[in-house]
Amino acid sequence: MQVTKITSFIINKKGIFFMLISSLCFASMSAMAKDLSEKFSSVQLVFFRSAVGLPFLFTSLWLKPAIQKGGKLYFIILRGILGAFTLYCLFYTLEHLSLSLTNTYGQAFPLFIAIFSFFIFPSEKLSRQQILYLFIGFCGIILIFRPETNGSLLHHSTGIIYAIGTALGYIAIKEAQKYYDSRWVVISFMGAGLIASILSLSFGTFTDLPNSFLTGKWIEPTANEWLLALIMGLLALGVQYFTTQALLNEKTSIVGAIGNSSVLFSILIEILLGHGFPSLIVCLGISLVVYGSFKVSKGN
Repeated sequence: MQVTKITSFIINKKGIFFMLISSLCFASMSAMAKDLSEKFSSVQLVFFRSAVGLPFLFTSLWLKPAIQKGGKLYFIILRGILGAFTLYCLFYTLEHLSLSLTNTYGQAFPLFIAIFSFFIFPSEKLSRQQILYLFIGFCGIILIFRPETNGSLLHHSTGIIYAIGTALGYIAIKEAQKYYDSRWVVISFMGAGLIASILSLSFGTFTDLPNSFLTGKWIEPTANEWLLALIMGLLALGVQYFTTQALLNEKTSIVGAIGNSSVLFSILIEILLGHGFPSLIVCLGISLVVYGSFKVSKGN
């Protein structure tokens, strides 16, 4: 009977199911990156993340060529720059903050989308309820933004910038997908991330510059570490694939709401790895961010 109910749920709520899988892939990828960050710089993790996905995407385009309007190359370039910058922020924040905190900052992007859309698109209006939910979400950010107890001011600030970059990236995606196949949109930020990380690693390896947000020394991985990097890249592709499938089968607002489950998966993974449960204040902050982002994304 239980198997039948689960099968029925998957068939009738495919969009929700796909987004749950996407969130699990993202939390797992982040956990793997967090583990690898103990040896490798955040810049090298950007390289791993970008290099693994590109061959699969180009193979996909070769097997099934893109059908698109084109003509708006600057959207692709903008998406590439924003995407690469966001990858730098993600892996740098993961290197210095906990898994759950990093993913909570990442899931705050709907708050910033609402604000940026209000100023960028004249037709986008914020209702009183949305303003209230924005306030709730930012109260949550204030509660988790605690440099004195977990990470430095720079690391927490990078987490917020990660959310801002994600928000701007989503706005760029919305415009770019009107003219280009979604695979080219993904290739744009993976390609930009690959080029940027190669330059950063070159500067860091052949000069005396220390590991930082923008530079890192190349460390030769072992065979097992190459395997972990490959799995991390494949999980990242899974995030892209299952999110796309979710959007094809469910409303955007619901997909965005279910996406917050990555925070819950992150907390669960941390507990399973023996890192303990976040403090009460951090849990409250996480809850407010997730709730505010959820309500703002629904437009209520």
